[in-house]
Amino acid sequence: MLLTVKEMEVLCVFHAGNRVATMAALKSAIESGQPNPKITDIKSLLEKLSRMADGDVVCLGFDAVE
Repeated sequence: MLLTVKEMEVLCVFHAGNRVATMAALKSAIESGQPNPKITDIKSLLEKLSRMADGDVVCLGFDAVE
């Protein structure tokens, strides 16, 4: 699975030791109703993690800057 840099930043903040706990932390952040400038990235990461299967690998994708 390929994550954007922004999704990886969110993962670093919300990582809770395993995928299930991390997904719960992301859901909690969404459901809190608190304004969060990273809400789009949080939702995107949650969607990607929910599609992960055991043994899937996470990679970081950098944008090319010229």
